[in-house]
Amino acid sequence: MINTTDVLDAIIRSGLVSIDERENLVPYCTAVCSQLSQRLKSEDFAENPCVIMACASITLYNFLLANGTTDDFLSFKAGDITVKHNREARIENAAKLKSENLVLAAPYLTDINFVFEAVEV
Repeated sequence: MINTTDVLDAIIRSGLVSIDERENLVPYCTAVCSQLSQRLKSEDFAENPCVIMACASITLYNFLLANGTTDDFLSFKAGDITVKHNREARIENAAKLKSENLVLAAPYLTDINFVFEAVEV
């Protein structure tokens, strides 16, 4: 099974969420690790960095979708520089990261999205 602690550490190291949110991420991380563990081609791949990052990005995406803030913009100002980041942009960036990491982890996971139907001639 994919180690949830490794996945949570990867999320925190990414800097996309604060360490204070770690406990809130646990249920999302547990669910994603369980789902992807079932799709591993081999149990040996559970520690593969690509698989860990795929779990981390899916967890982050699910967390951001479920835990939106009421404020549309997160912003701060430091001298002449103002940084604004809206919720929709965070979710969009998390979705891109999730897609990219799933592509990288694809060689280690079974494909559940492929469907083949017979064609009559």
